[in-house]
Amino acid sequence: MRMPENNMKGSVPFCGSHSFLFDRLHWRDPLSGLPLEPIVLSRTPAGVPIHGAMRVSGTSYGYPIVDSVVRCTPNLAHRYREWLEPVKLQPPEKIEKECELQHEDTVESFGWQWTWNKQMRNERDLQMRVADRFGLTMDYFADKLILDAGAGAGDQSQYMVKHGASVVSVDLSPAVEVVSSKMRLNPNWVGIQCDIMHLPFFDNLFDVVYCEGVIQHTSDSQKTVSELCRVTCCKGRVLATHYVQQPPTNLLGRVRRRLSRGYYNFLRRRFRRMERFKLLWITGNLAAWNYIPVVGWFLRKSGTVMYYDLMPDFKTTWTNTFDYYGQHSFQRFLAPDQFWSLFEKEAGISLLMKGTGVIMAEKS
Repeated sequence: MRMPENNMKGSVPFCGSHSFLFDRLHWRDPLSGLPLEPIVLSRTPAGVPIHGAMRVSGTSYGYPIVDSVVRCTPNLAHRYREWLEPVKLQPPEKIEKECELQHEDTVESFGWQWTWNKQMRNERDLQMRVADRFGLTMDYFADKLILDAGAGAGDQSQYMVKHGASVVSVDLSPAVEVVSSKMRLNPNWVGIQCDIMHLPFFDNLFDVVYCEGVIQHTSDSQKTVSELCRVTCCKGRVLATHYVQQPPTNLLGRVRRRLSRGYYNFLRRRFRRMERFKLLWITGNLAAWNYIPVVGWFLRKSGTVMYYDLMPDFKTTWTNTFDYYGQHSFQRFLAPDQFWSLFEKEAGISLLMKGTGVIMAEKS
């Protein structure tokens, strides 16, 4: 595995098998930029920490490790502050920069969603998502250090580890606990609950940064892309997707777009204000109607239901439809060239592949 560049003097190279993945990462405080020093009180047999803390170097502040997940935002540190008491640390003070961090409540519905449907992806779907659409084979991921930025239920993380990668799964929502339940007995995995716009790592660390279906759910797509590129190492790659819509090319297209967007926005405004189980019930009914001839065709054509050919089962249709109308705070659509431009604006980034909502970029 290539030794990543970084700006942390005296750091340990990421190579060899003499230590656990967690211990070979180059951690930094997302607020102050100071190194984070691991204090591990217990581990799984695979070496994944169960309990401990990440101390901000030279201070009495820290972030707790709770149930094999590093909780790396000030708000989470305050929520789990009792986990810091055994190591005599306290949560980071409230500082001005904290207001820039996203709150986990903005994506909490994703955590609930993936807790409800913990194992959604099949083999064919994962192969397409992780490799095929980027023009890669799974052999590419072997022996690479990968950041799964916005890991959701962790199926993609699990798939990449299965093919020889070492994976750090990051998610701001409680879904990272679902990933932990699958992966904490694997020595090539680490889980972190944090904001992907403020990652707890020094620069130039990861061989691959994989970010599927997440950038549009952050508060700022450009800032998110900048942060993903920052932690990518020299000659490393970013594999990313974004919700996109092709711009209309004529008057009829513009009319249809206005009608379809108005229809969707009307439904989402109403649905996202509903009590969660009521929304689940409504989207479940819509998913069921999708399988009725004629009715299902109309629901799919109108964009009322999210039906996916590679995974046509009922529960996937239900989950995707719930996700589409979900109660998360941010959701944006861009034209394809607008998505590409997010990376073209970053210094030292070249685009190896541009698709509709899909991009592979390399850092020089």
